[in-house]
Amino acid sequence: MFEKLKEIFRDKSRDKLYKNLLDIGIDCELTKRGVNEEKLFNPWHRRSLGIININSKYPIKYINIIKQDGGKNNPPRWWYFFAIPSYEIIPKNGSIEVRSIRKKSTPVFGKVESIVWEPNSNSKDLADKFSRDDKINMLSTELGNIKVQSLHDSFSGFSIELEFKVKDKSLNFSNWEVLNKIADMCIESV
Repeated sequence: MFEKLKEIFRDKSRDKLYKNLLDIGIDCELTKRGVNEEKLFNPWHRRSLGIININSKYPIKYINIIKQDGGKNNPPRWWYFFAIPSYEIIPKNGSIEVRSIRKKSTPVFGKVESIVWEPNSNSKDLADKFSRDDKINMLSTELGNIKVQSLHDSFSGFSIELEFKVKDKSLNFSNWEVLNKIADMCIESV
C-alpha cells in the first residue's frame, strides 16, 4: 500500500523526458538511482530525480534532472543538465560560462523578442557564435534560458542547463540537434 502511494506521488519528470527522448529516436536508458553523476549540479537545497544515459554518438552523454521543491511563496522548479564530458582538462582560470537572456516585449508576461548571450571574460567568442546562430537563439526562445558552463573538479567537460519555462515542455528532434550543436561548439572552444 505504502509503495503504491509513493509511486503515485513520485515526481515523474525523468520518466517523461526519457519517454520523450525515445519518441524522437534517441537511444537512451534510465540509470539506477544513487550513481555519482546525480551529485553533479546538485546543491544541498535541491535533489536529483535521476540520470538518463545517452547511448549514441552525440556529445551529450547523460542528463541529470534536478528539482527544488516549492514552498509557501514559491512554486517548485526543475533544471535539466545535459552533460558533455571532455578529455581536455579545463583549468578553473579558463572557465567558460555563457547564459542567454530572453528580452521580452513586456517584462515577465510579454513575448520573447530577442536573445542576448551574456559571457564571462573567457567565453566572449563562444557567446558571439551563439548570438549569430538563429537555431540556437530559437532554442532559447522556445524552451527558456540556457546556461552553458565548463566543469572542473570531479567532472571535466561542460554542461548545458535548461530550466523549462513551461511545465512538462518536451523536446523535439530539432531541439536535440541544436543542444548537441552547442555541445560541439563547447568542445571545439577548448
